[in-house]
Amino acid sequence: MDDNKEEFPSIKEQGKNLAKFTFEVVKDSVLNIGVTEGEVFASDELKKERMDICKKCEHYSMRQERCKKCGCWLVHKIKFKVSECPIKKW
Repeated sequence: MDDNKEEFPSIKEQGKNLAKFTFEVVKDSVLNIGVTEGEVFASDELKKERMDICKKCEHYSMRQERCKKCGCWLVHKIKFKVSECPIKKW
């Protein structure tokens, strides 16, 4: 058994998660047309807060900086205000 192998959701499940995330980002962007960029994107403070929470979570993959629960690349997911943790930690 490979001790370095990390378990992530299936590709199908990751695709569903990505589609849901993309829909929420696009919806938020459309609803905020004409509003400053800061309304769609998370502040640096919020991004740091989210990443700090993720790094302490049992579902965090330090090696890949991904969530093992949803499969998302966290460095990208934390950038958008509408993003949500799959287990509601943020």
